[in-house]
Amino acid sequence: MATETAKVRAGRRVVEVRRPGKPLFGEGGATKEDLARYHARIAPLMLPHVRDRPVALARFPDGIDAQGFFVKHPSVPDWVATVETSGGRMMLCQDAAALVWCADQAAVTLHAWQSREPRLGLPDRMVIDLDPAGDGPEAFAACRAAARDVREVLDDLGLAAYVMTSGSRGLHVRSPLRPEADDQEVRVLAEAVADRVAARRPEELTTEVRKAARGDRLFVDYLRNGREQLAVVPYSVRARPGAPIAAPLTWEDLEKVETARDLTIDLEREKCPFAGMGRHARSPRRALERLG
Repeated sequence: MATETAKVRAGRRVVEVRRPGKPLFGEGGATKEDLARYHARIAPLMLPHVRDRPVALARFPDGIDAQGFFVKHPSVPDWVATVETSGGRMMLCQDAAALVWCADQAAVTLHAWQSREPRLGLPDRMVIDLDPAGDGPEAFAACRAAARDVREVLDDLGLAAYVMTSGSRGLHVRSPLRPEADDQEVRVLAEAVADRVAARRPEELTTEVRKAARGDRLFVDYLRNGREQLAVVPYSVRARPGAPIAAPLTWEDLEKVETARDLTIDLEREKCPFAGMGRHARSPRRALERLG
């Protein structure tokens, strides 16, 4: 008996999605076809954030209620681009069809490098991940406050700040950079930013990597930066009930969001709050100089 497939148009290519009716987000939740069609629909907003960046996949072939696994070096069709990295050959998502193919692989979440081809190892993004100790409205309110702290510290260093929900519990603050400093230099910068943020309210914020040492404090995480480090791609879906997404926001809209999971695979959006982010890229080396 032939495996059921759905045909999803993605740009100039039609991609076959196998077992399209398979629920990925629990019984009655979004299916593999829903994920594929979301990727096709959101591609114009998502591709500027992922194109030319090595991508790793969080796959859940049996849905998010079963064990998933991480794939850094997937076998891809010949029409999906790849790039040789310091850690081996990785895939690139250059077009909508590649995003739909990821959905066919039950790749719920996409993670990408902070640098892009042909300047791999010279990041054009810095990511500060704000991870609360708990969940719910109070914990997310603490994330909002911490995000504003990050924005102020970045502004003091002459760097721009953009915010998005993680789709899980917290927020990411992203800063566009000129690709002039290497991975480790940007990691040093990110750690210094995180330290300055945590020092503002040390009883509430911490950069302590060990969970046991954090207590109830929010973790200001700079570890998404560095050699071969990955961060969730904007608009990527997270492996959570309801299919929430990592959603870029304006700073004004941040005040209207109650949890990191408010925005889901059902999102309809024509313009990205991160549009034109690259035009606000600033020098990481100058920021390091300002740190003294």
